[in-house]
Amino acid sequence: MMNRTGARVGFFGRISRGWKMTKLGIAVVRADPELMVYTLMSAAFSLLAIGAAISGSIGLEAVSPNSDCVDEECGSELVLAHLGIWFVFYLAVSVITVFWNAAIVASAYERLTAGTNPSFSYGIRQAMKCLPQIFVWGIIAGTVGLFIQILEGISHDPEAPPPVRIIAGLASIVLGVAWWIVTFFMIPLIVLERAGVIGSMGRSTELFKKTWGEDVTSHIGTGLLSFLAILLLFGITMPLMMLGEFGVVLGIVILAVGLLFTALFFSTVEAVNRASLFYYAKTGQAPPMAAKVGITF
Repeated sequence: MMNRTGARVGFFGRISRGWKMTKLGIAVVRADPELMVYTLMSAAFSLLAIGAAISGSIGLEAVSPNSDCVDEECGSELVLAHLGIWFVFYLAVSVITVFWNAAIVASAYERLTAGTNPSFSYGIRQAMKCLPQIFVWGIIAGTVGLFIQILEGISHDPEAPPPVRIIAGLASIVLGVAWWIVTFFMIPLIVLERAGVIGSMGRSTELFKKTWGEDVTSHIGTGLLSFLAILLLFGITMPLMMLGEFGVVLGIVILAVGLLFTALFFSTVEAVNRASLFYYAKTGQAPPMAAKVGITF
């Protein structure tokens, strides 16, 4: 069965389009590897934030008058102060991630739709235009993400009662999936349409309903290719590590560089896929660049 745009509908049609979206994302990143610099910058700034949190915790221990106390109350105050520091920097990492993903989506969308090769600064400028929404969304996403992680931690806590672990585990899965669905198109809506955060959540859900099969297939396909790339890396480096000290050093270097590149590449592909899926969800058609690289729906 075909829809009015000529694309196949139905379950297998969705799977086919989702896989083609993944192929298109790979083609875009290969044609414009500069997009990976956004992902690299996101990782670098996140590491700086984590380093600042570690420094803050160490500094708190050094200057706190309660740092060497044995009283339970003052000790708990110090723990709360540490948790406060880490919570703030956790949210900072969330905002950083949203900002650079917005830059990737803006730049990729320009290439996908206009066929141009935007400069590196283009994505940053587009993200800066919606910085207030990015900040608010980063705080919300970070807070909800942390809550889901806490539930996951409880589900794996051997000291928690079994019923509590089961309930926490189920809740983390249900909330995680629901949150992924509700927020799937949040970044494209914010950076491409300058939409507000609250309104975007409802719109994101509506768009996801139109393309749920493509969204899931694209996400799984990208993850599977990333996993296969990692397996290939281990298949190449493990034999090298059996060739003596030089082989071990060479194998470790190749593995480290390969893992870094794989993470950067497929994280960027995932963001590009989000831009492609957003275009398809709005128009029912493949992005114009798809035809240029021989991908048809």
